[in-house]
Amino acid sequence: MRETLGAALRRQRIGVAVAVVVGWLAAVVDMRAEEAGGPLVLVSLVPLAVLLVAAVRELRRRPSRAHLRMDEHERAFFAPPRATVGFLTVLTGFVLYRAIVSGDGAVEGSWDWGLAAFFLPFAIVFTALGWFRVPVVELTPEGITHGRHERRWFVPWAALDPQGQVGWRPGNRTISLPVARPDLIRAGRGVGRDGTTMAVREVDVAPALVAGAIRHYLTHSEHRAEIGTRAEYARLVRALAGEG
Repeated sequence: MRETLGAALRRQRIGVAVAVVVGWLAAVVDMRAEEAGGPLVLVSLVPLAVLLVAAVRELRRRPSRAHLRMDEHERAFFAPPRATVGFLTVLTGFVLYRAIVSGDGAVEGSWDWGLAAFFLPFAIVFTALGWFRVPVVELTPEGITHGRHERRWFVPWAALDPQGQVGWRPGNRTISLPVARPDLIRAGRGVGRDGTTMAVREVDVAPALVAGAIRHYLTHSEHRAEIGTRAEYARLVRALAGEG
């Protein structure tokens, strides 16, 4: 699991680095095209078009259909990030591009200094998010871990209501947990949800399988101790197939 998440983080950092370079190059090309004038000024529409296409693609992207992975050493079933270029990467390049272009106008005395000051903090934040944080979901004998790298919520099984409903419907991007003891939930650094809602759109697993696995272990507490073993993995797959 650590190797998988480490590889995902390296891919993500490469994507962020490429986005920064592309955003900077797009800004340089945009400013040169503006100086040249004529039809070349239409080049400035390309970054916005790319952002809009990426946004539509993100909205229409279907959830993964993959199953939970298994790590016997860590005793966990887990879901790593999806191996695709995420919207955050494209957004990082775009806001950096806008910050540079607006900053160039600010140097020339234009009112765009306000836009430069607006976009630059977002560029820094998005770059930091892409550089340090990867989404993950883990099921262990002790409980559920979900979130992004340093900001991971740990929800012990004891914090959940065995009779509660795991909230998820087809098309949902999140799974709500039936938390009965919120005081038992632990979190890492940073800001985020309260731990009762799991974001599953960015992880490479079918949300229905995660919701089904949580339901299974809520009602079959005797199986929790075996999470992370091959025998339990096979039993979980059979149980979820039976639920379908």
